[in-house]
Amino acid sequence: MELFLILLVGLLFAYFIFKVAKSKNREPVGWILAGLLLSPIIILIILALMPSLPGKKKRKKTRR
Repeated sequence: MELFLILLVGLLFAYFIFKVAKSKNREPVGWILAGLLLSPIIILIILALMPSLPGKKKRKKTRR
C-alpha cells in the first residue's frame, strides 16, 4: 500500500511539472527527468519563477 501511495504522489508531481512546463513553453520531458534526478518540489519552484518563453505563433486556418 505504501508503494502505491509513493507512486501516486510521484505521478502527481510529474503531472504538475508537465502542466507548468507546458504553460511556460518549456520542454516538459526534460523538466520531469530533472524532477526525478533532483527534487520535484524544487523543480516546480524553479519553473514557477521562470518567465515564459515566446511561443509559436498560431496561424488561423482560412478557407478558400
